[in-house]
Amino acid sequence: MSIFNQNEKGMDWRTLLAVALSVLVMSGYAFLQTLKAPKIVEPTAVAEPAPVAEPPKAAELVAAPAPAAPAVSAAADGAALPAVEAPSVESRTVLKTDVFEATFTNRGGELVSLKLLQHADRDGVMDLVLDPDADVEGFSIAFGGPDALPSRELMNVSRPDSNSIVFSRTYFGRGADGALKPFTLSKRYQFAPGEYMFRLEISLATETGDYLPLDLEGKGYTLSFGPQIGPRYEHLSKTADFRKFVVFQEGKRKLIRPKGGLETKSERVAWSAISGKYFTLIAIPDAGNWETTYESTVVDGKPGVTAFAFTRPAIKSSRQTDTFLFYAGPKSSRELARYDGADRNSFKRSDDNLEEVLEGGNVLGWLEALLKIGLNFFYGLVKNYGVAIILLTVLVKLIMFPLTKKGSMATARMAEFQPRIKELQEKYKSNPQKLNQEMAALYQKEGYNPLSGCLPMLIQIPLFIAMYALFNNHFDLRGASFIPGWISDLSQPEAIVEFPPVSLLIFKFGAIRALPIIYLASQLLYGKFTQQPTSGAQSAGQMKMMMYGMPIMFFFILYDVPSGLLVYWIVSNVLTIFQQIAINRIIHAKRAEAAAAAPPAPKLIVPNKGTRKK
Repeated sequence: MSIFNQNEKGMDWRTLLAVALSVLVMSGYAFLQTLKAPKIVEPTAVAEPAPVAEPPKAAELVAAPAPAAPAVSAAADGAALPAVEAPSVESRTVLKTDVFEATFTNRGGELVSLKLLQHADRDGVMDLVLDPDADVEGFSIAFGGPDALPSRELMNVSRPDSNSIVFSRTYFGRGADGALKPFTLSKRYQFAPGEYMFRLEISLATETGDYLPLDLEGKGYTLSFGPQIGPRYEHLSKTADFRKFVVFQEGKRKLIRPKGGLETKSERVAWSAISGKYFTLIAIPDAGNWETTYESTVVDGKPGVTAFAFTRPAIKSSRQTDTFLFYAGPKSSRELARYDGADRNSFKRSDDNLEEVLEGGNVLGWLEALLKIGLNFFYGLVKNYGVAIILLTVLVKLIMFPLTKKGSMATARMAEFQPRIKELQEKYKSNPQKLNQEMAALYQKEGYNPLSGCLPMLIQIPLFIAMYALFNNHFDLRGASFIPGWISDLSQPEAIVEFPPVSLLIFKFGAIRALPIIYLASQLLYGKFTQQPTSGAQSAGQMKMMMYGMPIMFFFILYDVPSGLLVYWIVSNVLTIFQQIAINRIIHAKRAEAAAAAPPAPKLIVPNKGTRKK
């Protein structure tokens, strides 16, 4: 990167500006490091262990027995707890809607699989419950704080209707008088057709009217989800996927970056989300005083755990019902916006602002939104996002043509000043201050603004950044094919040949890609047609660096970007070349017209040598 450290005397303002703009563009590629999340440990109050099951048959799924809770176990009291109604073997229940296939286990009433039927993963249907270590905590409950072990006793199952499932069981906890008191825990999941949102009601009650025996060092219980959301992955590159925590608090979107991998916050938030590139799990708690714990860990350079847990304070009543709503699905504006209007969803939610989980929202968010509208409009016409990107690029170039023309005309005028500028540089080469004054006077006299030639380049920067964000995060581009067999996913880099990554100093090379090579060729050709006039060997050398050095450097920077972005940039370069050809013809025509209209130069009369004076 030594080109950014040059400080040679005489480097003109155009080169400095170009380098500065390049730095701005490159800074747009930086991604936030992926965030990761919490592992829940150690119960304080536990129910009677389930009766020991017979050895499982081949078709049966039986988990390991839940760990004993020292505070309330029968062994600790020296007396057997009363028998409770509970199943003796684990069973699984599938609840299916048109968008979900949810699989539950009666061991703790947990969700072990949540398939999104309308979205595919590389292994088939997308499963949002990702469990790489076979330690599922899909809405597990632990009695106590976030460090308590989940309570995974076998629970009774009932189906009130086709879209609901209820798990319940009697537990025992020690009251203030030291006696063991029974209470019932119930978990009710309620789904709705066509919705990626579902409700979870957690009910606790005693039959005697006594306070619930749930005051474990000031904590009642903890609801957790982890260790990770899908889709499945073997590695996460900068453009492939990520995991992070997003919260919506006091009307603002915020990122949570757990310090040391684990962080607990007591401030109330409207919702908390585990967010990936294209899918998210958003938890909307009720108005209770919840503490939220976020945990993230990295394993082999990728998110190992990204989980959160919600802890309720000690319960000072005989009954308590808490309600959570969960959105578990695509990061699609179309789906997320449904929960801003009560008439648009089955749960009558409004003003949830779930779209804030989407990436973007920066100062160029408005431009990204406009480009998305244009992209979706063209897709509606042609049903191919690759062609839609080309049409959108044509529209952008047509809109920008007046500015491009103005910049090119300014560049042409600059060529006319070169001889006079060179004279001034020679005349005042030992007096830079006087040289600047004389050049400023020349520009003022001719009515020329030296920045006018850079205007199109300045506009390209926000366009590039907005396009990058659009192609990198727009959900509908996920898996969108342009040319089958080559560019099969516009949200990912294309590849002709892939192989295990090879590190080449600062560049990791893991595939041969055609689009970056085509981009480089188009960028070099683009530079040939749009180069600015120069004066002096040094300026010519600097211009060559900009024409050849910068495209080559950007070839490596853009090598692994989404293919949709490179399609846009290649088409933009080609269109600019044709625009420049047309502008050059206009400039030549104007010069010819001006030359024809100019008065003829006066003729010189040379006296005849043979004529004598009289």
